[in-house]
Amino acid sequence: MVEYVARRLLQGAVVLFLVSLLTFFLINLAPGGPSSLVDFQTTAAEREARLRRFGLDRPVHERYVAWLAGAVRGDLGTSINQGLPVSKLLAQRIGPTLTLGLTALALAAVLGIALGLLAALHRDRWPDHVVSSISTLGMSVPNFWLGIVLIIVFAVNLGWLPASGSSSIGRGFSLADRLSHLALPASVLAFSLMPNVVRVTRAAVLEMLASDFVRTARAKGLREYVVMLKHTMRNALVPVVAMLGLIATVLFSGSVVIESVFGWAGIGRLAIEAANGRDYPVILGVTLLAGAMVVTVNLMVDLLYAVIDPRIRHD
Repeated sequence: MVEYVARRLLQGAVVLFLVSLLTFFLINLAPGGPSSLVDFQTTAAEREARLRRFGLDRPVHERYVAWLAGAVRGDLGTSINQGLPVSKLLAQRIGPTLTLGLTALALAAVLGIALGLLAALHRDRWPDHVVSSISTLGMSVPNFWLGIVLIIVFAVNLGWLPASGSSSIGRGFSLADRLSHLALPASVLAFSLMPNVVRVTRAAVLEMLASDFVRTARAKGLREYVVMLKHTMRNALVPVVAMLGLIATVLFSGSVVIESVFGWAGIGRLAIEAANGRDYPVILGVTLLAGAMVVTVNLMVDLLYAVIDPRIRHD
């Protein structure tokens, strides 16, 4: 197990290196890259000073080596627009993004597994059709449209929930206040993630119910809840966990739209602000962080397989 984890960590480091290399060179070599930050209507001395300030007077490969050396030490450069270390900006924004993403993932997992199980136990009957309709709706409705509708209904018309932000301005920490701000964006994000969990859960449970070991367990006279929990759901959880891991890797891209609609000060909103302001060090830092999150989630999911199903070994 230790050798497996070490091997996966080494693979993850290689992936992050390739991600940073590709992103850095695409940013610096594409039209409108960092060189466009220099205003060519200024004097030659001013242009030269600005080039030196951003390190653009050096070849791109030298700049990458210098950036990589700093990244290894935790220094991802300085934001062009805000003048703050990129690592500090990421640290400030990662908390809200993780709060939103993990809450949405938990909601999608609980509701998706429950609805998928309900659909499987009532196959081709009205509960199955209702769950299928909900899943289709979740896959069809755009996040931004649903978010705007919920804001109009629950924030503007009813006044039950706040329309934007992660907390009320001028108030100290209040769990109720934070939950009220989290309710709408987390629900919208979870609603778009849930259909995949429902479909995988339904298919996995139906497959387990038709298996020989489940029929044998029932023939032995075991109680139905024992058959469902011990024999059916435990074996069905492997593909469900795989789907949840896949969903977790795309949470970052999904939260970009949600954070913009609800004014959520997370990594996704930071990425949009950096792209609009051509803040290339921040864009590079956000991309590297997203890659690190994907590598971490994949490793955690692989290790979780062995916990759910002891037959799966990592040698």
